[in-house]
Amino acid sequence: MGRVSGRASVAIALFAVALGTNVATPLLLIYEGRLGLSAWTLTALFAVYPIGLAPALVFSGPASDVVGRRAVMVPGVALSGLASIVLLLGRDSLALLYLGRFLLGVVSGLVLVVASAWIQELGRDDPMWSARVVGVVMYSGFGLGPLVSGLIGQWGPAPLTLPYVIHLVTIAVGLLALIVAPESVTRTPGRRIRPNLGIPAESASEFWRVVVPTAFGVFGMPSLAFGLFPVILKPAMESVAVFVSGLLGMLAMVSIVPAQAWVGRVGPHRAAPLALAVGATGCLLGLIAFATGGWPLLFVAAVLMGGASGLAMTSGLRFVDLICRPEDRGALNGAFYAAAYAGMMMPLVVTSIARVVGSTTAVLAGVTVATTSVSLWLYRATREIRAAAI
Repeated sequence: MGRVSGRASVAIALFAVALGTNVATPLLLIYEGRLGLSAWTLTALFAVYPIGLAPALVFSGPASDVVGRRAVMVPGVALSGLASIVLLLGRDSLALLYLGRFLLGVVSGLVLVVASAWIQELGRDDPMWSARVVGVVMYSGFGLGPLVSGLIGQWGPAPLTLPYVIHLVTIAVGLLALIVAPESVTRTPGRRIRPNLGIPAESASEFWRVVVPTAFGVFGMPSLAFGLFPVILKPAMESVAVFVSGLLGMLAMVSIVPAQAWVGRVGPHRAAPLALAVGATGCLLGLIAFATGGWPLLFVAAVLMGGASGLAMTSGLRFVDLICRPEDRGALNGAFYAAAYAGMMMPLVVTSIARVVGSTTAVLAGVTVATTSVSLWLYRATREIRAAAI
C-alpha cells in the first residue's frame, strides 16, 4: 500500500507541474495582439522552453541518482509555481514572457525526468504500467492546462491572471502530496554527481538508432498541433482562435490513452515506427488545412499527433527501461527527455525556414516527408533489433 500511495503522491506532483507547462500556450495569441508580436516571435516563445530544459536534463537525472529523487523534485515543483508568477507579471513585458517560458523548461528538466524514474522504481512489479501511468499523468496535465486557459482566455474573466492562479493552487497541492512519497534511492557514500547520459555501452546502438528517433515524436508532433497550426491559421478562425488553440492542446494530450493501449498490444518495437507514421498523417492534415483554410481539419490532426506522441512516449520509456542500468536510471531518463524535448523546436524551425524560402506550405510538406522517413527508419531498425534478440 505504501508504494501505491507513494506512486499516487509523485503522480499528483507531476500532474501539477505538467498542468503549468502549457497554460501559457493559448494565451500567446492574446499576447500577440497586446504586444504586437509576429508569428515568428510566438513560435520563439514556444521554443525557448526546451532551451531552459537542456541544462536541467543534464543535471537532474544524475543528481537524483545520487542525492535522491525528493531532493531534486521538491525544488523543481516549487520553481514551477515561480514560473507562473513570472508569466503572470509579464503581460506587458516580452522579456518576462521569455523568462517565464525558460523557467518552465528548467522545471520540466528537473521534474519530469525525476518523477518518471521515481514512479518506475515504485512500480517495479509492473514496468509497462509504470510507463503508461507516467504518460497518462503527464498528458492529462499537458492537455488540461491549455483547455482551461483557452476557455478563460476566450470568454472568461482576467484571462492573463486566472489561469496562472489555478496553476499555483495545484502546485501547492503537489508539494503537500510529496510529503508522503517514500524515497526510492539509497545514497551511496562518496558517490559524486557526474552529469552524464547514462547510456550503457552495450546498448548505445539501440539508444541512438531507436530511442532517439522515437523520442522525437513525443513532443515534436503535438508541438506542431498546438504550437504552430493555431498561429499560422489564426486569420481563418479569428473569433475563436484562443479557444481553438486550447482545445487542440487538450485533444492532442487526451489521445494518449487509446494510444498507450496499443503499445501494450503490439509491443514497443512495433509501436515506435507506428508513432511516426501516425504523426506524419497528422502533419499532412495540417498541411491541407493551411493550404485550404479548412481549420476544422486541425481537430483530427491534433488527435493523430497526440496519438503519435502517446505511442512514442510509452514505447520510448519501455525501451529505456529495457536497456538502462539501475544506478543510472535517472540519467538515461534525462537523455530520453532531452531527445524528446528537442522536438519542441519544430514550430520555430518551420517558421524560420518559411521566412527564408517564402513558403510555409513547402516547409510543412518537407516536415511530412521527413517524419515519414523517420517512421521507415524505425521500422527497419526495430525489426533488426528484434531479429537479433531471437
